[in-house]
This record gives sequence, C-alpha cells and structure tokens, in this order.
Amino acid sequence: MKLSQYKEKKNHKKIIAIAFVIIGLIGGVILEKTFANFKVQKSFKVMEGNFIYEGSGDVIFAFYNGDESLTQMPQIDDKFTFEKGECDKGASVEWNKEKWAPLVMGLKETKTTCKLYFKEYPTLNEYLIELAKTKTTQLVYDGKESLGEYGTDDNNLRFFGANPDNYVTFNNEKWRIIGVMNNVEDESGNKKSHVKITRDTSIGSYSWDSSPSNVNSGDGVNEWSQADIQQVLNENYYKKEAGGTCYVNYGNSKISCPKWEEIGIDEEARKMISKVKWPIGTLESMDAYNAGSVTPAVMYKAERGGKHPKLCSNTSTCNDEIERTTTWTGYVGLPSITDVEFAPAEWSNNSRFGTECVQVGINAYSFWYGSECHSNDWLSRKDFWLLSPLPLNLSDALNINDDSYGYNIVTTRACSAGQNIYPTVFLDSDVRVIMKDDNDYGSSYNPLQIYMKDV
Repeated sequence: MKLSQYKEKKNHKKIIAIAFVIIGLIGGVILEKTFANFKVQKSFKVMEGNFIYEGSGDVIFAFYNGDESLTQMPQIDDKFTFEKGECDKGASVEWNKEKWAPLVMGLKETKTTCKLYFKEYPTLNEYLIELAKTKTTQLVYDGKESLGEYGTDDNNLRFFGANPDNYVTFNNEKWRIIGVMNNVEDESGNKKSHVKITRDTSIGSYSWDSSPSNVNSGDGVNEWSQADIQQVLNENYYKKEAGGTCYVNYGNSKISCPKWEEIGIDEEARKMISKVKWPIGTLESMDAYNAGSVTPAVMYKAERGGKHPKLCSNTSTCNDEIERTTTWTGYVGLPSITDVEFAPAEWSNNSRFGTECVQVGINAYSFWYGSECHSNDWLSRKDFWLLSPLPLNLSDALNINDDSYGYNIVTTRACSAGQNIYPTVFLDSDVRVIMKDDNDYGSSYNPLQIYMKDV
C-alpha cells in the first residue's frame, strides 16, 4: 500500500505531498506508524494535480480495491469506480467525478487519515445480473422457479421483447446479447456462467451444409461438428484469414466466401471468446414433434441430452455415414432454437415476458410456434439458420422463415439451402463492461463497451 500525505501551506496555493513507504508490515496497515520512513517531494499529482480540500491541516490518503490495498490512486482510465471514502479526526471525504479527485472537508488537525475505496468495473455477467433488477421489462430468468414446468434447470438470464437494449460493441461491430447462460462447460469440463452474444447483422446467405449428389441427395448432413459453415466460421472467420469453401445449394454448389480478412474476428475480440462445449442434441424421435408438445423447456433438455439418432423415411436418399453427436467444442456457432423461443414478449404487451409463448408446442409438420409470439421476439430475424438439427431427415436443420401471413416462424429446411448466417459466441467470464450513467446505455446508438481484463 502507498500512503500519500497532503499539507496545506498558509497561502493556500501550493500543496506539499509526502509519500510514505511502509516496510515490513505484516497482517495489516498501522496508520499511526506511517511516519517512520518517508521522503518529502515538492510536487505530487493526484489525477493530474487535482486535490480539493476545505479547512486547514494535512491529510494522509490510503487507497483500496475492496479489502485489497493499492499502491496508488487509480487513474480515470484505469477502469475503476469510486465506492466510498472515510476520514478520522472529524473530517469527511466526497468524490468529484468530473475532476476525478477527492474532496476533503472539515480538515482541522494534522495527520488526518482518509481511506478511499474503489471498485473495478464489473464483469459483463455481474453487470447484467444487476441490470435485471431494474430492467424487468427487458430481462427475465428462464428457470423453473419463474416458469414452473416450462422453465429450464439452468435458470439463464435472457433479453426478451421486440427490441431490448441488448446491443454491445464487439469486434468493432454491433452485436446483441442473448443472455447470461449458466453451467456452460468448457473444453476442460469446467462449468461457468458465460454471456452469449450474436452478431447484429448477417455475414451473408450460405448453406448450413452441402454434400455430393450421392450423399443425402446432395442436401447436406445435419451434423454440426462437420458442417461446412461451421468449418469456415471456426477457421477463416475466427482467425480472420482468407480462404475456406462456402456453399449455397445442393450438390456442393460453391459460392464465393466473404472476405474473412475484412469481417473476421480480430485479435482483441478473439481474446474475449471462450472455447466451450455447445449443446447440439435434438429429440430422440419425431413422436414428440407429432404430439405437438415440444415446448422450449422440452427442446432445451433435448439439446443437452438428445441422442440425435439417424431417422429417415427413405434410406435410399438419406444415406450418409456420419456419426451424430450431442456436443461440439468450438468458438463460433449459431443461435439455438431455444434462444429464439425464450425471447418473446406477450402478444399484446411488449413489456412483459411472453409466458403464453413458452407454453406452446411445435407442430411436427408446419413447425408453428405461436406466430404472434415471433412478432414480439427480437431473435426471430427473417430467413436465418439455427444451430439445431432435426431428427426427421438426415439433411434437415431448423431455421427461422416467414410464412404466407408475414410472420417469422420456426421451420425446417434442407441444410444445403441458402439462409442468413449470424455468428454467435460465448464470452469469457472475465470480460468486463465500461460503466456509464447513460439511461440509453445498451441501445442501438449507444452500445455497451466491453473489454478483456488482463489475467
């Protein structure tokens, strides 16, 4: 810890600061003994020379991050906020935010000691959990405690509604926060909470997967671990490197890939992404779909435990030899069907979570999912691929598409079809948010600013 002493001269125009170095203190700081070793300096700056006082006398400052002592006062760009201050000998201290300086009042004696407590900017996880206490019209928990049998075991925190303030600057672009996902497993098997985000705009329309004409009639294979778009997202896009192969139709019909070196993930953003195990399971059979009882809670459980068996009504056309998996470890994926299904507001009130929407099942053939719900769901973007496969055919995956009435609905399509791609990632738990007092912080025109803490 560094203690700094400030003394008022008679002309009240100059400040003499005395910096104290404490040597050999174990188990705490004894302020009464800080005068044992010191040197006198003719100038000492507190945030560019700012130190405000009222009264007469001198003061010794000690700086803390919670219970941890700091060697110096945090600077304005050190990503700290001022928490509180306390002084002895009848003095008090307040904080001048504009000047980033302490204001000491009631100085009457010498050797007055003031402790200043600071706090690092919160993690994005912590920030969103705190925000949920006040932004109840935009953030909701999807757990069983709040939704009963229609909730999840993980009790994730999600943004909902037609257009919540869930924008964040990532990779020098606007992305949107899906929510705080709990019990996310990394490649080492550790489980933590991670913020899940998705790009605000599509990187283009491409096949989920395509295949030669003699494999599933050229319509692709619905196994994400080997999918064509997965490979370029986690190689060329993630590494910001040119190359890769992109498809947009059946039979491995190629199309030019985007310029990954221009739109890919830059080095600073890559530091913020966690490599995790993505749940890519699905229902074990079509019976549940046919029963019309596939609520978001049912599908959420299936994503994390479904067997994804090989089911096909015609083995001559569904003939791939690819083994299906229920998890995939990587950096960049797509939104899941349950991300969309847990995001709507009520049909008639966009400021309340759409409880009635999560109680609706999906029909096996048209995959209606409360079409009115999707008009109040920010994630029901038109014509885009979801991460979720379908057990009905080996070449089908789920997507969001519009119906004849203009609603965006959950539907299914051959993996080779061209649909919009919205890259999606899980952020590292140490990603922090720069604090601002703006009421519109997180909106499209004032996105959250995040950074990766050095660890």
